[in-house]
This record gives sequence, structure tokens and C-alpha cells, in this order.
Amino acid sequence: MPVTRARRIRRAPPAHLGCGVDVVELARFRQVLKRGGRAFLRRVFTDQEEAYARARPRTTVLHLAARFAAKEAVIKAISQLEPTRLLAMKQIEVRNDRLGRPRILLHDGRRKHVAVHVSLSHVDTVAVASAIAIRP
Repeated sequence: MPVTRARRIRRAPPAHLGCGVDVVELARFRQVLKRGGRAFLRRVFTDQEEAYARARPRTTVLHLAARFAAKEAVIKAISQLEPTRLLAMKQIEVRNDRLGRPRILLHDGRRKHVAVHVSLSHVDTVAVASAIAIRP
């Protein structure tokens, strides 16, 4: 039997991915909040992020810590795609959509399209976030 050539399969070029994860210990984060005060909050969080957390008085620190972890995870994910793209914490905003899912808005003025998917979680002692950045 003659050997036939295998059909060449055309594949789409691979998407460019970056991933990041961060864990924040609540006890340490409380110390940072106490030491840094308003200056720390203004440097790291947008007004909307602060308002979101403060609207939940019993869990304000948990929500701020989760957003801090998300910002760190996003920085790590994007740095894998674009090592020269330096983001400040306040240039990354965590907002919730109408269903309560967190989403990321980047405010660094760059036109390059990067989609960032994020997941947040927290318990009494830690907050964790993971981020996946995708550049088509």
C-alpha cells in the first residue's frame, strides 16, 4: 500500500498569554493600611475602588486586599506579554460588572489591546487573585 502524505493542518497562530497570581495576608495588609494611611490608599486605589470597599463596612479590608492582590497579579501577567510596560497600581482598576464579576480597566493610555481576566477570592486571613492577560 502506498504511503500517503498527511494533510497539513493549518493552525491559528498562538495567542500571546501572560498569567499572574498574588496572595495577600490580611494581618500584614492591615499593618500596611495603618502605617500608610490615606496616602497609601490614594496611591493604590481609585475612588471607585475605595467606595466599593467602604460600602461593605464589615469586610472593607478584605475587599481592599483582594483588589490589591488583583493589581499585583495583573502587573505580573502583563509583564509577561510586554516586559517594558510599567503599570502603577492606580492605573489598574478593578470594577464589578452588573452580575458582580470583577473586571479590569487599564488607565495607562496605551493603545495596545490587551484583555485581562481576573478572579478574586478571600477568607478571614488571606485574599488571593489570579490574572490572565491575552494579546490577540
